[in-house]
Amino acid sequence: MIRALVMTHGNIGVELVRVVEMILGPEEGLSAMSNDGKSGTDLEADVKAWLAQGQQGDGEIIFIDDYGGSCANAAILACGEHGERAVISGVNLAMLLAFTTWRDRDDHDELAAKLIQKGREAIIFVGGR
Repeated sequence: MIRALVMTHGNIGVELVRVVEMILGPEEGLSAMSNDGKSGTDLEADVKAWLAQGQQGDGEIIFIDDYGGSCANAAILACGEHGERAVISGVNLAMLLAFTTWRDRDDHDELAAKLIQKGREAIIFVGGR
């Protein structure tokens, strides 16, 4: 099973995971982490600890809220060059719902590409000026 970590500023990730579970029920392998009060070194260590908890083989995806910040840097450093790990910026609810639905039927690279596309599709103009 491909696992995912939603790593964000403040409690955005925690709330996104809570909403996913409110819609779909408890989801094994979907976690959240905040950068609140943590140094870059602390965040990297926390991500490495999360990665170490997983089983080898299926891979991991780390969703972050904004590229270029402490969450992105820590995730990229922790993941290194491992082939079955992806860091995806711009997390939104549509991506996480798709992740929980698709993770058992797609391989890691295909899933990551589909999630990026799903995230983009979820951003649309719905009215107003």
